[in-house]
Amino acid sequence: MYSPSERFATSMLIEDSVVSWIGADTGAEVHRPDVDEVVDLRGDLVAPGFVHLTDPAPSVEQGFIHGERSEIPVADRWVPEAWDRAAQETLAVVPRDPCRLRSRIAAGVPTALVPGHQCPGGWQTVRAAVHEVDPQEAISARAAFSALTRGAWRLLGHPDRGVLEVGSTATFLQWEVNDLVVETPDERITNWSTDPRAATPGLPPLQDERALPTVRRVWRDGRPDR
Repeated sequence: MYSPSERFATSMLIEDSVVSWIGADTGAEVHRPDVDEVVDLRGDLVAPGFVHLTDPAPSVEQGFIHGERSEIPVADRWVPEAWDRAAQETLAVVPRDPCRLRSRIAAGVPTALVPGHQCPGGWQTVRAAVHEVDPQEAISARAAFSALTRGAWRLLGHPDRGVLEVGSTATFLQWEVNDLVVETPDERITNWSTDPRAATPGLPPLQDERALPTVRRVWRDGRPDR
């Protein structure tokens, strides 16, 4: 379970389309006698779906289960003067050079990610923000994932969406993955963050040679729709 509030979570309880409990498997055993159905997630990653800010009909296969047209400007290979003019403005950024990501986020400027035409997938977009832009502007996988999920919802005025925690709507994706790691552009931070004591939620490895996750199942309001 990719949850910022329960970083060691591996189980979740859903009641009336809402997450009512989230935590470790040992805690889930307490609820087992009272539930209608137990679903074995087969070791998959359960995480919020990506948000597409420019397309009302995003591709589920690419991880986008939310699409909403917005007036947020999209920054794609802007010249330096354009970045300077928008230095304090809310932007959706296509992560390809030249772009400004780390500097904007470090300054606290509202910033989301948006896929480019050459890189339409959600995980491809996250990978580009970590590994395929200027190292000075690259961000961690966790920051990139947030900018394509919860961060995007915040820009749309819905700060309660795009996260798995008690009280949130149980709409999410079940991803088939082989491994989970903590990736940042800075190798020193990566090495520290993989220490279990850091309690940093892992995401699939996104280096070029690694296969990207595939959608196994989509859950909407607590029920699978595929």
